[in-house]
Amino acid sequence: MRWHKEQRVTDDTSMRHPADSESWKTFDQAHPRFARDARNVRLGLASDGFNPFNNLAKPYSIWPVILVPYNLPPWLCMKDMFFMTSLIIPGPKSPGNDIDVYLQPFIDELLELWSHGVPTYDASTKEMFMLHAALLWTINDFPAYGNLSGWSTKGKMACPSCNAQTDSNWLKYGRKHCYMGHRRLLPRDHIWRTRKGLFNGKEDLRMPPTMVEGADLLTQLQMLGDIQFGKSCRKRKRTAEELNWTKKSIFFKLPYWSTLRLRHNLDVMHIEKNISENILGTLMNIPGKTKDNTNSRRDLEILGFRKELHLKREGERVTMPHAAYTLHGDERNKFCAWLAEVKYPDGFAANITHCVSVRDSKISGLKSHDHHVLLQSLLPTAVGGFLKRDIALALTELSSFFKELCARTLDVNRLSKLQLDIVTILCKLEMIFPPSFFDVMVHLAVHLPHEAIIGGPVQYRWMYPFERFLGKFKRYVKNKARPEGSIAEAWVHIECLTFCSMYLQDVETKFNRPDRNIDGVEEESIDGEHYEKCKVSNPNSIERTQQTEFPIWFKQRVLDQRSKNPLDVSPDLYALACGPDRWIASYAACIINGKRFHTKSRELRRRSQNSGVLVTGDQDTDNVDFYGVINDVVELHYMGGRRVYLFSCDWFDVGDKKRGVRVDDHLTSLNMNRTWYKDEPYVLACQASQCFYIRDLREKGNWYVVQKYNNRNVYDIPPVPRVLESIDGESSDDDAYQENESAYDYPLLHCDACPVSTPLSRTDIEPSLIEPRDQMESGGNSRILGDFIDDAMAPSGSGDAYGDWEYSDDDEPSTEEESDSE
Repeated sequence: MRWHKEQRVTDDTSMRHPADSESWKTFDQAHPRFARDARNVRLGLASDGFNPFNNLAKPYSIWPVILVPYNLPPWLCMKDMFFMTSLIIPGPKSPGNDIDVYLQPFIDELLELWSHGVPTYDASTKEMFMLHAALLWTINDFPAYGNLSGWSTKGKMACPSCNAQTDSNWLKYGRKHCYMGHRRLLPRDHIWRTRKGLFNGKEDLRMPPTMVEGADLLTQLQMLGDIQFGKSCRKRKRTAEELNWTKKSIFFKLPYWSTLRLRHNLDVMHIEKNISENILGTLMNIPGKTKDNTNSRRDLEILGFRKELHLKREGERVTMPHAAYTLHGDERNKFCAWLAEVKYPDGFAANITHCVSVRDSKISGLKSHDHHVLLQSLLPTAVGGFLKRDIALALTELSSFFKELCARTLDVNRLSKLQLDIVTILCKLEMIFPPSFFDVMVHLAVHLPHEAIIGGPVQYRWMYPFERFLGKFKRYVKNKARPEGSIAEAWVHIECLTFCSMYLQDVETKFNRPDRNIDGVEEESIDGEHYEKCKVSNPNSIERTQQTEFPIWFKQRVLDQRSKNPLDVSPDLYALACGPDRWIASYAACIINGKRFHTKSRELRRRSQNSGVLVTGDQDTDNVDFYGVINDVVELHYMGGRRVYLFSCDWFDVGDKKRGVRVDDHLTSLNMNRTWYKDEPYVLACQASQCFYIRDLREKGNWYVVQKYNNRNVYDIPPVPRVLESIDGESSDDDAYQENESAYDYPLLHCDACPVSTPLSRTDIEPSLIEPRDQMESGGNSRILGDFIDDAMAPSGSGDAYGDWEYSDDDEPSTEEESDSE
């Protein structure tokens, strides 16, 4: 519990833990008495609803309230064994805006922990002390954000960060608000601010919105009238002075709440999923999910821009031109076939292949993690083979943005650059997609870099671990007549068993094994030590003529030194000088440093791809990265039971910048027909990182795009505590893939005066004929249920939101001042 203060390595430019964030540091400065004792607990609160019956036809919503302590190191911090289920709000209906009533006892306990503390025994010092605790922020999906914060996440002011300055427009036929106007966030002298034809036909010289914090926030809340919780006979209309506030959140009873830099987190998981769904639905022209339909074309006519996409009327015949950002006919078939053939490494946890129907050209059943992989890894390669380069580039830049934002190690300077990048990307998307594409979830992406600067890496502030935790709750339900009781009983049992497993002495359990020392590190050596023993035998820096002479010279030198001064020659050095055994072992698979590697021949009939290797270059190789595939895994035996593992690989020619490797548009492509270093195929296994390859649709021939892959159980925290391997071995396959570090070679965005070619209509395809019944359609959005843990079928309140209906009004407001009713 003292790791964040006593063992964390501080770095002014890198963020690896919430303790590195501005919010944490500002809180310590404002409350030095609390910060003085490292044992005082910093907490995050997560709450979401789920249906315990696996049957969306039966509406039922249970809302657990989960606490996570942030004092722990990263490899333990977000593990569910340390989650605390402090409250279970019963169903069958979700609490909605009345969640404050259920949170009242919890807030009372937080007040006691903050003001007085509780006597606690410290096992390390064997003494009692007064433990205090503080709540840093909440973690929720966007509808639950509105329930906890009191700011309605619907209507024309749905964005809680922009507050009253939210830029939104009502779409008459789409029957929802769209959130565009991102040019106001560009620098004041940016050329796009005056380019009318590229956007909505108007200049945009407005200033960016200002963040409302602290005293200004409390001033807004003072304008609220009396709020009555519980059932009400009539719906309350908010006045213009109340903005989008529905209540003053109960969290404001905490004396430090109004001074926090970040109170409620925007969930990156759901934002990323909704953006991916918008892109995929529009790209594949999926009925009910596409943002480019007859209603959006009618709205374009009203707005008066992109005339090439307007509906064409010839007498009674109405046609709709095909847009350049959608696939048609054989293109959809090829895209589905390509998506179905992609192989992922073990542990990547992507299930996209099983969700693709090549025969019907359909993609359905994607989960949140599938959209995470699709947006960050697959989308750039896919769009490059089908769409115009300028449209594909904008989507590739969006993919690179999320990939860097979700890195485990964030660079503060890069985050400031990402803040400008996402504004540029959204402006590019405004030139391409119709207004209906820009729901509030797309707009919220513009605030994510700022929240990362304030709150730290996103893996401590998104819903992935909590959604998996709720999935366990669903399995706890044995008595369907009393689901809440079943969950509470099973949770108490699991907590007791976990506690006993971790803290019982001299009893072998999952977390406590007698064969480990006090640090939890196994006594046997790890592969990283083999590299230290063997790197002197790797003569890459010596002339090739010395390769045959060096082993003889080295052996004789060690023997002479050992005969003169035996204590100066270690057993490891002597074993290395004597050379390996003449008999070697060969394997088709191995696990090195927690990563599973297969040979190329082994995975031919497998659905996973684990043969790709990456070796990072150094100054001797001009910092060129080497890519290859494993042909064989060789085990060398030295005296004393010492072993060294080598990979025999086919290395691709990255020296030829035209015929061997191509780097453009954030992607690196390799020609697998060209190889080199055939006479030096070996590499130490501990030196190799893992990557996988995806067929490049942009190039003809045997070209593949490289996707780097870092193990999720490795944390870039110097020095890396080796206790990581003892407790963190049960990582869930549902963990979201993340890069360990940000890509510091992230290319600059292309920001030309006219980056998107026009027109956006396709002349190579005949326009679609609009049926008469569709011509009379008045708009509206149907409910699209997700496949994740949610309570979307609940009659009221929040749950996981997967369609526009979660964030838009059902009817057009009658006046400009009116917002949606609660």
